[in-house]
Amino acid sequence: MITTHSNKRALAARGTYLLALSALAAGCGPAAKSPADQAAFTERTRCGPEVAESALAPVLEQKTGLLVAPLYSTIEADKSGAQSQLRGALLTIGALPGVTAEWLDRQLECHSARAELGRIPASEDPFWLPGATVDIDVRPARDGFVIAVAGYSPSDARLILDRARAFAKANAAQR
Repeated sequence: MITTHSNKRALAARGTYLLALSALAAGCGPAAKSPADQAAFTERTRCGPEVAESALAPVLEQKTGLLVAPLYSTIEADKSGAQSQLRGALLTIGALPGVTAEWLDRQLECHSARAELGRIPASEDPFWLPGATVDIDVRPARDGFVIAVAGYSPSDARLILDRARAFAKANAAQR
């Protein structure tokens, strides 16, 4: 088997959030829709009446453990090789009874869409940004979930990380 430089890179990144977010780094973000258009589409196609905001209370009211780390993706630079770029935040939360990663992903995407559309009260949580689209990906972890929240610009990525850190700090103060 012939292994090229790009194949080695892909193999090394497999199974990480870096690979999942490589499309973001390559500029393959959402279509040219506005954040409100994107939120309306998400709400219309993914957020039926069975997706209730109250179901997120253990997460949004910070009744689970919470750890925050920066989320980076690796991008290919011209002559300097690969470079890391901040994409947002990784939030690790404790397990919730009866909750799956898929369910939580959908709930958080709907929360983000509804917040952008003004259908729920604005909050400072890291799962949405006013006037911006965020990408949310939830994966199961050993004792809970890892939630990757990524922005589509460096400034959005910084805001997400700052909001996630403030959210975690408020979580620690409530415990």
